[in-house]
Amino acid sequence: MYYINFIFLYSFLGFVLESFYFKITNTNSHSGIFLGPINLTYGIGMLICYLFFNLLPLEPNIFSYLIYYIIFVFLTSLIEFMIGHFIHFILNIDKWDYRNFKYHFGKYLCLNNSLIWGILTFIIIYYIHPYFNQFIILTIPRLFTILLLIIFFIDFLILVKKIIKTKK
Repeated sequence: MYYINFIFLYSFLGFVLESFYFKITNTNSHSGIFLGPINLTYGIGMLICYLFFNLLPLEPNIFSYLIYYIIFVFLTSLIEFMIGHFIHFILNIDKWDYRNFKYHFGKYLCLNNSLIWGILTFIIIYYIHPYFNQFIILTIPRLFTILLLIIFFIDFLILVKKIIKTKK
């Protein structure tokens, strides 16, 4: 249940972050592919970075911080690239397109954003996640997690129905 709660929390926070960005940039867009307030790109990305962080424990010093930052930039970029292609393949839509950005690498990667994702991931893992872990993730009741899974499953079924309808 821990990793499910982890993914839901960061998927929701990613949705909120991206929705806030859309609001301040006057972009009339919806974060993610689901109807609900969840963007799995953020949840999956944070989980992979967190697992890698725990897999490779380094002594805290400036060199290890730099190594982690580079790893986070690489991992978040790889995840963004793969999920962008996956969404395009499954839904035939582009949820983001960086071709108008300086230093872009195709539609789904942009150096500026990759560097920002690395910074955000670093800050979250070192400073925010310990608080979330202690006071939120570990204290979520099992019944609430099951309810979230049921709601997410219904949202997923609606997405599948939408995919099938558009493929016809």
